[in-house]
Amino acid sequence: MLAALAVYAWFYQWEFALGLTAMVLAHELGHVAAARRVGIPVTVPFFIPFVGALIMLKRNPRDAVTEAYVAMGGPLVGAVAAFVTLLIGWVTGNSMFYAIAYIGFTLNLINLLPIHPLDGGRIATTVTRWLWVVGLVGGLVIVIYMKSILFFLLWALFAWDLFVKYVSSRGKIKDYLFWGKIEVPFEDMPGNIWMLELLREKEPLPFRTYSRLSDGKQEIVIEWEQAGVEKTVKMPEQAIILSVESTRVERRWQQSPKVVVLHFQIGYKPHENDHYYDRPREVRWKFGAAYAVLALFLMGMMYVSQKMIALEPSIIPFIK
Repeated sequence: MLAALAVYAWFYQWEFALGLTAMVLAHELGHVAAARRVGIPVTVPFFIPFVGALIMLKRNPRDAVTEAYVAMGGPLVGAVAAFVTLLIGWVTGNSMFYAIAYIGFTLNLINLLPIHPLDGGRIATTVTRWLWVVGLVGGLVIVIYMKSILFFLLWALFAWDLFVKYVSSRGKIKDYLFWGKIEVPFEDMPGNIWMLELLREKEPLPFRTYSRLSDGKQEIVIEWEQAGVEKTVKMPEQAIILSVESTRVERRWQQSPKVVVLHFQIGYKPHENDHYYDRPREVRWKFGAAYAVLALFLMGMMYVSQKMIALEPSIIPFIK
């Protein structure tokens, strides 16, 4: 955060830079609070100057409603922070707060666009996924209006993801491969098999898999019987394991300590929760109403703050 603040302060007056950073921080803290409320651990906010900030969920949501709840927290708290900033400007007569509030309203409204991975795209999973179509068309209009390369890349990735998910790969589940290795020092190999016996390659390896209750991450315990060792591997996503097999074995004599290395590959299919998008009708309406009210509020506050900025000619010189 301090690095982002320093970058903003290079281009703007430090008071304005501090306010801008505070708007982004408030948004991210809204996500943090919402995630912790539903029991999902998260990382601290990571700031990217002139892009924003992000947090990483340490466990994926179990359903679309939880995903939407965490997504809604950011724009909601961000809108409150921007509104408080606008009130501070009105009470103190300091026009700089109007500009900070306007940026806060704008950032949170953009985040409500129904485009993955923006918050609006995640909220749409609970309201209706047809909102993604609105985001696809509306996002293109905004790209043309803003002439932003960054936003164009975001929109293009979203469009490609929709194409892959609902057009080119519809009804298909692609197989994936995941590679890894097990290293065992020479002295830890049983007997002298590393030197006297042929170490088997391209054979199935015994394994067992489970998901941790603490964070829902899936792990595989792979057994290398010849070496008498096991290795626990974290999967990149929840998956149905199809196969685990060795690909090759190498003896590394030239390094210290000397080791025998077993290379393996895991074949899997991503596990998709068939009930992920299931939600009661009243939940859809509640999230839909909250989404619409919040978007209208942000648009209204953008209009109000813009009018207040127009009445204050001294508000412009915040850029150095």
